[in-house]
Amino acid sequence: MANIGLGAFDEAKTPEQMAKVEEFYERVGEFAKQKGIVVSIVTIIGDECNLDSLTKLADLTGGNIDRVDPVSLTKTFANSLAAPVIATNVLAKVKLHKGLMFRNELDQSLSEDKTLMVKDIGNVAADYEITFEYTLKAIKDLIKMEDIDLTQMKSFPF
Repeated sequence: MANIGLGAFDEAKTPEQMAKVEEFYERVGEFAKQKGIVVSIVTIIGDECNLDSLTKLADLTGGNIDRVDPVSLTKTFANSLAAPVIATNVLAKVKLHKGLMFRNELDQSLSEDKTLMVKDIGNVAADYEITFEYTLKAIKDLIKMEDIDLTQMKSFPF
């Protein structure tokens, strides 16, 4: 394992110890995100690492994860530095018409009526993309809305 001491995966023998290690990396990721720091992970093919836990660091901060052959290490670092961060502490808000709702999003990112999504994205490079899905609310819920006349509604604005 690459780490010894604080955050060391190889020293975590029990599920409780592993949870503490994973919490450490999550806290580091949150701290880096707040400070506008991008954390990219580079692992060497053939060496052992815990990508499941380390991925959180890169995801939280807008970084990349690369598994590289030691021969191409220089090229990998050059590629990582070629996409500079263009914004930090990014917060995305998307509002839908009240007749629509988001699909496949975590409840903690959504308003109670599922028409407002707020995502704390953190750091963004020029090639960053965000996608989401939405759908029509259930007809029974639309009927309850007094200011929507379903006999006149042909489409919902987006």
